[in-house]
Amino acid sequence: MNSVEATVAVLAAAPEALYVASLGTATSALREASDDGPHFYFGGAMGCALGCALGVAERSPERDVICLLGDGELLMSAGSLWSLAGLAPPNLLAIVLDNSAYAITGGQPTVTDGRFARAAAALDSLASAEASTPTDTSARVADTPRPGLIQANVTLDGPLAPDPFVNPDWVLTRFEAACGVPARPDSTPRSP
Repeated sequence: MNSVEATVAVLAAAPEALYVASLGTATSALREASDDGPHFYFGGAMGCALGCALGVAERSPERDVICLLGDGELLMSAGSLWSLAGLAPPNLLAIVLDNSAYAITGGQPTVTDGRFARAAAALDSLASAEASTPTDTSARVADTPRPGLIQANVTLDGPLAPDPFVNPDWVLTRFEAACGVPARPDSTPRSP
């Protein structure tokens, strides 16, 4: 499965969740799979998505929160797995699109060899699972306890569209609306 197919499967299993996507493949795949829905896309802050998702999960405890990560993103912020396990928000699921490469910078190989699910399993309060097909991915999203991490094994895609670099004002305004935050007088959604 490729990253867009995996993301479509995640969205099908959790359509009402709040989504936070890391820079690169995760943002491009989510924008493509959701027709550019009102999600929080990181357009330039690599290594920050899971930390942001922890904050979203805390502020919206009644909502399921999905953090869609690239493998390079999670390598850059591996310590955030310990934060996820330690804080243990009961509504947060991290999904790593693991293609074993830094796709956004040219496909250089990572050093993970599919170890994200195993790393998560080593942390006491963190559930973990692995998926390699869209059907498995949907099932794992539905049945993995929160907090948890799913390693979605995906193929290395070519350059993805839409572009992962987005207009931050546009992203914030749409995400706040999805979270039920009243619009600010100066907040007019602009195009990405």
